[in-house]
Amino acid sequence: MLSPVPAMASTSHTRVMGPTLDGTPLDARWSSETSGHLHDPYAEPVAEPIAGARPSHERERQWVAAPVAMGVMAQLPSEVPGEAGASQDMVAEEPVEATAAPEVDPNEPPKGAVESLRKAIVAALKENPDIQIALARQDDARYGVHEAWAGYLPQVDMTVGIGRERNDPYNRSGTTSNRTTLTRKEATVSINQNVWDFGTTINDIKRARAAYKSAQWATRERIEAIAYDMSAAYLNVLERQKLVGLTEQEIAANEKILNMVTIQEDLGLTTPADVNRAKARLDNVKSELLDRKSSLKQAREAYRRLTRRLPAQTVDLPSTARALPVTVQQAVAMIDDHNPRMAQAVQNRRSVERQRASQTGTFFPKIGLSAQGNWKDDVQGDTNFANDARAMVTVTYSFFNGGRDIALRNRLSARLREADYEVDRRRREVEQDIRIDFNALEAAREKISSIDSEIVAAERVAELYRQQFREGRRSVFDLLDSQQILFDAKAKQLTNGTAKMLAEFRVLQRLGSLFGHVSEGEALPDITTPAPGAGN
Repeated sequence: MLSPVPAMASTSHTRVMGPTLDGTPLDARWSSETSGHLHDPYAEPVAEPIAGARPSHERERQWVAAPVAMGVMAQLPSEVPGEAGASQDMVAEEPVEATAAPEVDPNEPPKGAVESLRKAIVAALKENPDIQIALARQDDARYGVHEAWAGYLPQVDMTVGIGRERNDPYNRSGTTSNRTTLTRKEATVSINQNVWDFGTTINDIKRARAAYKSAQWATRERIEAIAYDMSAAYLNVLERQKLVGLTEQEIAANEKILNMVTIQEDLGLTTPADVNRAKARLDNVKSELLDRKSSLKQAREAYRRLTRRLPAQTVDLPSTARALPVTVQQAVAMIDDHNPRMAQAVQNRRSVERQRASQTGTFFPKIGLSAQGNWKDDVQGDTNFANDARAMVTVTYSFFNGGRDIALRNRLSARLREADYEVDRRRREVEQDIRIDFNALEAAREKISSIDSEIVAAERVAELYRQQFREGRRSVFDLLDSQQILFDAKAKQLTNGTAKMLAEFRVLQRLGSLFGHVSEGEALPDITTPAPGAGN
C-alpha cells in the first residue's frame, strides 16, 4: 500500500519542484549544471500551433499539474514502483484522428485567384437582355440619322416597261385603218435634288441626332446601374471576407486570454469560474465566426446571381478621390451634362423641339432641281423610236390639306411643353438623390476619425488591462470586455468603410462615371451579342 501523503504542515519546508515561468515542467533529471531558459507565460507565441494538436491552455494545465504531482511523489516511499513514469503519461499527446479531406466545390474558382470587378461587369453586360435591347434601340436611332441625311442627297429613279398595246384612235369616217396592236417599250430616268426647304431637312437631321444621343444616354444609364449593382455585391463580399478574418483574429486573441487565465488559475491567482468565463467568451466568438462565414456564403451567392459564377478572392477597389466632386455644389452643377437620366430627358426635349421646327418648314414652299430623260418605242401607235429629256427648277407649295399641318404642329407644341416639365422633374429628382448620397458620404467621412480614435483607445485599454490582470488588479470580465470592445470597433471600421465607398459609388453612378472608375480608364469593349433567334 502507498503511504499516506504527509500533511501540509509537515511539508512546509520541503522543496517541491515547480513549473518554469511559461508553465513547462522541469525534467526529473534536471540539475543545477543543466542550462535552462525561462519564458514569460504572457509573451506572444513564436510559432503557430500545429494543426491537430490540442489547445495550448489544455497543455498548460497538464504541464502545471505534472510537476506538482512529481513534487508530491518525491515524498512518497521509494518502494512504490511505476510512479516515476506517471507524470510522463500525464503529458503524453493523444493520437490525432485522421480526417477525410473536405469536398471541393467544382464551382469554386482556383485557389489564389483574384476577382476582377471590371471583367465581371463586362461579362454581365453581355448577358443582360436589357443592355442588348438598349443597344438595339441605339443602333435604330443611329440609322435614323443616316435616313435624315438622305434629304440632302439627290434622288435618282428609273422606270422600264414593255408590253402589248392596242391603239384605236378616233376616226370621223368610222374606218379602222388607224387601229394598231404593237409591242410598247419605254424607259424613264429622273433625278430630283432638294435645293431649299426652309429648314425642314436640317431640323430632321438635328432631331435624329438628338434621338440617337438620347438612346446612347439610355444605354449608359443601364450600364451604370448594372455597374453599381455589381460593385455593391463585390464590396459586400469583400466586407464579409474581412469580417471573417477579423473574427479569426478575435478567436486567437481570446485563446491567449484563456491561456493566461488558465495559468493564473493553476498558480492559484484566479478561480475556475474565471476560466469558465473565458471559455464561454471564446465559444461565443467561435459561434460568431460561423455566423459570419454563413453571411459570406450568402454574399457570394448574391454575387453569383449577377455573374452566374462564384467570385474569387476580392481585393480593395481603387480610391475615388480623383473621380469624385469635392462638394455637393460641384456635383449638382454637373447634372445636366453628366447624369445619364437627366441628359436623356434633355435630348428627348431637343428631339421634340427639332421635330416641331421641321414641321414648321412645311408651311413654306420647297425649291428643287428636276431632270428627266425618256426613251419610247411604239408608244400610242406605230411611232417607232422617240427620245426626249428635260431639266427644270421646281417650286412645290401646299396651299391647303384640311388643317393637318396646323394640328400636327399643335401636337408637337404640347409634347414640347411635356418635355419641359419632364426635364424639370428629373433635375429635381437627380439633385435630391445626389444631395442624399453626399449626406451619407459626409456622415461616413465624419465617422472615420471617431472610429480610428476609438480603435486606438481600445488598443491602449486592452494592453493596459492585460498588464493589470497579470498584476491582479483587473478581473477577467474587464479583460474580456476590453478585448471585445476593440474588435467591435474594428468591425465598425470595416462596415463604415464599405458604407463610405458605396455612397461614393452612388454619386459616381449619378454622374455616369462609375464604370470608368472601376475600369481605371479602360474603354468599354464591344458588348453586342447575337439575338437568341438570329440563327434561325
